[in-house]
Amino acid sequence: MKSILIFITTLCIVNTAHGQGCSDAGLSSTGSLKPSTNNDSIKNSLGFTFNYSIGEHGTTIITPQFEPQIIISDKSMVQIKIPFNFIKGHLGNANGIGDVILSYNYKIDSIWKYPIILTIGTRIASGTASLKYNNFSLPMPYQTSLGTTDIILGAKMKFKKGFSISFGFQNPLVNRNQNGFDSASYKILITNKQINTKDNYSISSYLQRKGDIMFRLDKILTFKKTQATLGLLPIYHLGNDLARINKATTIEMKNSRGLTLNFDAGLNYKIKNNIIFSAIAAAPIIFRISRPDGLIRKMFTILGIQYFF
Repeated sequence: MKSILIFITTLCIVNTAHGQGCSDAGLSSTGSLKPSTNNDSIKNSLGFTFNYSIGEHGTTIITPQFEPQIIISDKSMVQIKIPFNFIKGHLGNANGIGDVILSYNYKIDSIWKYPIILTIGTRIASGTASLKYNNFSLPMPYQTSLGTTDIILGAKMKFKKGFSISFGFQNPLVNRNQNGFDSASYKILITNKQINTKDNYSISSYLQRKGDIMFRLDKILTFKKTQATLGLLPIYHLGNDLARINKATTIEMKNSRGLTLNFDAGLNYKIKNNIIFSAIAAAPIIFRISRPDGLIRKMFTILGIQYFF
């Protein structure tokens, strides 16, 4: 009951939060960098998650995701994440396969006698972020892909009494982004949709997204078959993103560099020894002003089930 109450309290925080957090391009949930559990051992598993979130201007994002992980050795495994995105908002609808995340995770013994799991991975662009609705170029919150192939590096160390820390780095290597939401599209929304300039979407035409670094601090609380996880997740965007206001002029998106700090809580319930149900909720505490990549999330929840074999 204690763990359930903790999770319900967090859901209430998420639903009443006025900030816009997350800003995560996949880094904080890749391989060992995801929220800690006592079931982080190297095992084969099949997982399925259902992600529901509210993005910019009330955009609804629903993402079912298939997450198998495969043992390579007694100390290493590969994790694959294959998402399918359904996006709905006042500008239209979009759906399609999202960017696939592939990671290799290796467990080593550290000099501090606490295990460390190293992660190297990639986010593979499934598209060019150029989806349209009724011939109108949609901004990034409606895109199923970021349009970049990224490298992901990270490590997690677990300590006594349920504490763990994680560090991660993600940076685009190949940019295929051909988004078409430029200054002309921006003006169309102001004129036709009567959107106030301050409430409009960020220009993101041919977006050149910068990298991110993250740090996570987790605490696991164990109650028989149930575990609750509390965590703090700061993500720092390393530079101001670039975009084109027309076909020839590239501009720097001011205030897109900076810190986003999220608070998250998780609940894991052991249905059987090899089947675990999980739930995660997150809420923002600090957020950067501009996020042309469309990763604003006012609310973020995930439900999942994982079968180990």
